[in-house]
Amino acid sequence: MNDAPPSTPCRLMIHDQARLEYARLLWKRPPARERLLRHWTDPRHPYAERFTTEHRPWVERLPTAPPENDGALDAELQREGKSLRAMVREIPPVFGSFY
Repeated sequence: MNDAPPSTPCRLMIHDQARLEYARLLWKRPPARERLLRHWTDPRHPYAERFTTEHRPWVERLPTAPPENDGALDAELQREGKSLRAMVREIPPVFGSFY
């Protein structure tokens, strides 16, 4: 588990950090955000049910959180038995001809 205090940035592996940063960049653009949500909830997407039923609230919240609050967000997630690192990994991939 991450033992970083809430006031310091959460330590993510480089590929997790890249996934989060890329999500934040796309999420700022409403057309991209709508397209991602449409893609992630499409029944052809292998993670659509899991995203919709389990992780959607957090996955939608992560890209809107400022990077300087990652430590506090991780602390909040840990109180729920989760972690920022685990939730970043729940951001569904984009692939397939239906994107």
